[in-house]
Amino acid sequence: MTPPSPLGRADAPIRIVQITDFHLLADPERTMMGINTEASFAAVLNATRQKHTPVDLVMLTGDLVQESTPATYSRLKRQLAALQAPCYCLPGNHDDPRLIEQVLAQDNIFFQPRVLLRGWQLICLDSTIPNDPCGYLRKQQMDLLASFLADQPERFALVCLHHSPLPTGSQWLDTMRLGNAEEMFAVLDRYPRVKGVIFGHVHQALDITRRGMRLLACPSTCFQFKPENGDFALDAVPPGYRWLNLYANGDIETGVERLDQVPEGLDMASAGY
Repeated sequence: MTPPSPLGRADAPIRIVQITDFHLLADPERTMMGINTEASFAAVLNATRQKHTPVDLVMLTGDLVQESTPATYSRLKRQLAALQAPCYCLPGNHDDPRLIEQVLAQDNIFFQPRVLLRGWQLICLDSTIPNDPCGYLRKQQMDLLASFLADQPERFALVCLHHSPLPTGSQWLDTMRLGNAEEMFAVLDRYPRVKGVIFGHVHQALDITRRGMRLLACPSTCFQFKPENGDFALDAVPPGYRWLNLYANGDIETGVERLDQVPEGLDMASAGY
């Protein structure tokens, strides 16, 4: 479906908020890395409402939960209802796509491979491998990507997935990036109207340009990973989200907003998860 523009003008930029890596737990009172991921997620949602509304849509780029249960996705659905905007989600390596489709994708929440907008298309790819933290685009996903780009060549495109398609400089994290990124780029490079790729998974902000294409990572709504670190390490920076304005000429304007402080209780000595 194509969501209506809350901005009311055909020439207005498409306004998007990206949120990612919530890692919600089955028990909302439990903590992970010392923090309550549910409370941190709620704080980020509140910040988006205060600073970046109205928006055309919200893009959720995976690891929506840490523990995939119907109750966890039901709580997430109730929280997202407060955004009063279309929310499009894709799975991360901790998610269960079947539960996303059966429990989460209702009302203002959608689980679909493409969104057509004013002069743009958003292509939502599933880069997950069952029971594996690494990413890979299976043939069906690669075929979808190629067909969507081919049948809408006049539209600019923003590709969305969970796993990073490029090295981050963190050796431990780069063992879990997209395994066939070069195959994906070989498809994207045939279409100059692909203007950006957004992703989650890395729990940090990245903005890298490759052949005129913006590659954009987003902070997690909970704990952050320390950039360019050989071993697992947390970063003492607050959670946040990314905002994007997509313009009619193909330009992308984007930035990252963070909460004012690191979540209470963050255990900087955590050795992994």
